[in-house]
Amino acid sequence: MMKTLCLAIIFCICGTNLLAQTETNLPPPSPPSQKQGSVLSLDIPIYPLWDTVQEDRIKNRTIQFGVSTMPWKDTIKFGGWPIPRIIFAVSNFKATVEGGIMKTLEVEPSRTMKQGHVVLEGSVWYVLVGIDGFFGQEQIQRVIKIVNFETDFRRFSYGWQYWLGVKVGDFNRSFVAGRYGRGHVQTEGSIKFNVPNIDDLDWFSLYFEEFRIISLSVEGKVKVKFISQSVRLDQIEYERVILSPDPLRFGENHLEDRWLRTETEITPFSRFRVLRGVVILTKDFRGKNRLMFVNDYSSVRVLLRLSFN
Repeated sequence: MMKTLCLAIIFCICGTNLLAQTETNLPPPSPPSQKQGSVLSLDIPIYPLWDTVQEDRIKNRTIQFGVSTMPWKDTIKFGGWPIPRIIFAVSNFKATVEGGIMKTLEVEPSRTMKQGHVVLEGSVWYVLVGIDGFFGQEQIQRVIKIVNFETDFRRFSYGWQYWLGVKVGDFNRSFVAGRYGRGHVQTEGSIKFNVPNIDDLDWFSLYFEEFRIISLSVEGKVKVKFISQSVRLDQIEYERVILSPDPLRFGENHLEDRWLRTETEITPFSRFRVLRGVVILTKDFRGKNRLMFVNDYSSVRVLLRLSFN
């Protein structure tokens, strides 16, 4: 009995020592993967070209006709305060705010544009939801000049949409997302006659249009150490709320936009990662019907980015 008890004690002591040595030799557990925290970015445009509606379409009163008449766009240089963009993003939430006031440079007639755009989107698990809204106002002085009077033009537009989609990945790193959205846009054009010796004349409505919209988009982004690349394909269909009885006289009832946009972000200085450069390229496949509502950047866009983690 005494021998059995001594052997049991010896086995327990040896087993404990062996177990302790085994645990000591195990590799330490790897730390859990950490997602990048919040990122706040300020984008300052340094390329001042914008696309806007041709002056002839305003003179001929066909601005709301879509692509059924003459081409849409004039590319014009705007100056003054640039229209900045602010982006706040965490892994599963992103907010973008953009807007400002600008005037044309070295171009007659003079144009002044005011516009803003807000986008909010977030994901829970793989489900992505979002909403965006915009407004745009442009005023063109002396768009028509006749012997006895001159005419100013002004348009005001706004719209919104919401969407539902899927997202896999991190907004601040690499991700893939698809969206399906619905919304509403509205635009109104007015003219004002400037007659000598007559002051304070009112604005007269030139057109008023409302459209329902359906949007589809697919987006992907890949980020490595000093560069990130995103590609996004968008399609929007516009349907008039009040259908036009004669598309040739009053404008088309159904319009489409489709474009591909790439955004390249480069961090040129490894020790000064706050300063970055961004180049955005856009290729349109279905005209540019969105110019009916708001001015858009030209096909090449260059920005200086200040990014804070």
